[in-house]
Amino acid sequence: MTSRGSTVASGCVAAVSVAQQANEKVKRQSIADWERNQRLMGNSLFKRIEDKHLNGWEGYMANKTSVGNDGADLGDVSESGTGNVGTKRIYGFSSIDNMPNSTRELSYREMQNMLMKKAQTDISKMLKELSSATESKKRGEVKVDKKQKSVVYAGTDINSGEVDDARLSILTNVPDPDFHNFDLVRTERSFQEEQVWAAYDGDGMPRYYARIQNVISRKPFKLCISWLNSRSNYELGSLDWICSGFAKTCGDFRPGKRQTSKTLNSFSTKVSWKKVAHGMIRVFPGKREVWALYRNWSPDWNQHTPGEVINKYEMMEVLDDFTERHGVFVVPLIKVAGFRTVFQKQIDPKAVRKIPKEEMFRFSHIVPSHLLTGKEAHNAPKGCFELDPAAIPLHLLEVITEDNQAPVAENVGKTKE
Repeated sequence: MTSRGSTVASGCVAAVSVAQQANEKVKRQSIADWERNQRLMGNSLFKRIEDKHLNGWEGYMANKTSVGNDGADLGDVSESGTGNVGTKRIYGFSSIDNMPNSTRELSYREMQNMLMKKAQTDISKMLKELSSATESKKRGEVKVDKKQKSVVYAGTDINSGEVDDARLSILTNVPDPDFHNFDLVRTERSFQEEQVWAAYDGDGMPRYYARIQNVISRKPFKLCISWLNSRSNYELGSLDWICSGFAKTCGDFRPGKRQTSKTLNSFSTKVSWKKVAHGMIRVFPGKREVWALYRNWSPDWNQHTPGEVINKYEMMEVLDDFTERHGVFVVPLIKVAGFRTVFQKQIDPKAVRKIPKEEMFRFSHIVPSHLLTGKEAHNAPKGCFELDPAAIPLHLLEVITEDNQAPVAENVGKTKE
């Protein structure tokens, strides 16, 4: 290298060093300013535990938050035995008991994330209290409100195996179906041992699966269940689906630890399954089932895919059982004009679609369905499907007019009044 080249290289290194020092100085100054403000407000500093055994790298996870002279808890705690590390999970924060620790100051971004998590916990707690206050006004009513469903807290990851009955669940209202009462097939007596049921996730769609280990009691409702978990989707393809934050609803799952469940409204419908090697449970769409598919699905989806792209769905009837060679064939269901939850099969033979094994990620969740006979009411369209509104995205619950209705199959029509 020439003398001129060495001089330039040395200058670059010096410039980088100066920039790094300046950046660190700004960070330290920001933290110092923040700490000064906190002390003036009477708050103590955040402390955290140094964990040198988490995922093979030196991680620092937030442990405690103290406000004023009283310690403020960050929320409910659940045990986790993931991998080789045993931790107590507190809404995303971990601590490891009996481990050497040292204290140091949190970065601005870490403090911001911690405060956001704390605010999220407080908001969820407030929503739960509001729900309890509403229910307290109805103590004279014995039966469960069938127009609600209990959804798992949106920040919970079912694939981690950390969900239990102590999880935060929020009741959400569900519109009435046009004709069929879907709650008739999910009463306390509908649950039996060795069944697999779909349960609602944080988005309000039945993307979680629970295996019924034992029915402890029906009145009051209490089950022993195992959530079905999966950490990979190698049996379907190389797409990094789970790590991108999406729920896996097709493929092989492993039962988690046994837990109790007392929330009837958490469950949507029974799911077809079979046991395969190594104690795994396999779930795939079955013949005559109705599933919601991601309309805009692409193998390029990842954690940065916007919600407005993801949350568009189309309803499909499954025409045959899944096979490794051919995948599965489906046909679209389209909305019947004048109804909220009634759909009909598209008559165009070209509308039938083949979904190969590598594209089974398109399947979002199973949708409970009922084939109308025309006897449900004087205006019930015979041969159409009524779908459970608790498993239908809101944009598909809108009532359409006759002008927007697609052609109806020959064996489908409204019963004469």
